[in-house]
Amino acid sequence: MADSVVFGSTTRVGPLGEGLWRAGCSFLIGALPSAHLVAKYTLGVDLRAAHPESVSATGTYRAAGLAPFLIVSALDVAKGYVATRLAGRSRRSLALHAALVVAGHNWSPFLRGAGGRGITPATGALLCTHWKGAVVVLGGPALGYVCRETGLGAFASQFLLLSVASLSRERRTALPSVAAVLVPMWAKRILGNELEIHPNVPVARYVERLLYDRDD
Repeated sequence: MADSVVFGSTTRVGPLGEGLWRAGCSFLIGALPSAHLVAKYTLGVDLRAAHPESVSATGTYRAAGLAPFLIVSALDVAKGYVATRLAGRSRRSLALHAALVVAGHNWSPFLRGAGGRGITPATGALLCTHWKGAVVVLGGPALGYVCRETGLGAFASQFLLLSVASLSRERRTALPSVAAVLVPMWAKRILGNELEIHPNVPVARYVERLLYDRDD
């Protein structure tokens, strides 16, 4: 049980309070805008203006090239890993922290709701819970890039994650964690930065967004 100091006195923080504090930290770790900071302070590029749909490692690559992309990717993977390590050993906590770090990355309050697609922090989170899933989730975008269909490749790998996790010996831990990272990743593909469904937009358009991560 954690201690906290208030005006010179020590007070006890209960398990619920400590859990909420850790969960908040995971969200804020995910929300740290690595791509925006690297692009802005090393190259003077504001990704929110250049690529508002993807303030992420991918946006950094498009705006600045390979080296900044690799730096941002490493930082974002580290965010997912560190945040999920805060969860302890509970399966429910692991899934919660994995979801929060990806959600923070996808809708960062530091960027007024903008963010990435969650692939790199999800990779870091899965390294804590299901390393095979981390390999799968990275393989799809790489293959999709070669085939010039990155969005579809990413979705295929994310869908494959469910099968890999269900067949794993650690499926009791793997499945909740995989579902936890998929929900915010798919929500970002479908809803974008606004987290809003518009009644005048046909359902087929949202399906296209989910599959191809684009809105023509």
